[in-house]
Amino acid sequence: MLRASVTLPNDLLKEAKAVSGNNLSALVAEALRKYLKDAKTKKALKSFGSWKNIKEDSVDIVNEMRDDKGRNYADRDN
Repeated sequence: MLRASVTLPNDLLKEAKAVSGNNLSALVAEALRKYLKDAKTKKALKSFGSWKNIKEDSVDIVNEMRDDKGRNYADRDN
């Protein structure tokens, strides 16, 4: 666990403590998890359709990214 310090408006802190049964850490952790999940979902939804104007087949693009040709691998022979 890591301790963190945050600054909150008094009214928000008072309401959060009342709702959380005085376990503010658990409330903040739960809220942050939900916020991050929502942010990741929004980011994923935003990316849909971004490949529609690509001329190459997506399988070819992925295979090209996975290709080991031309990689040095720290001067190893294999």
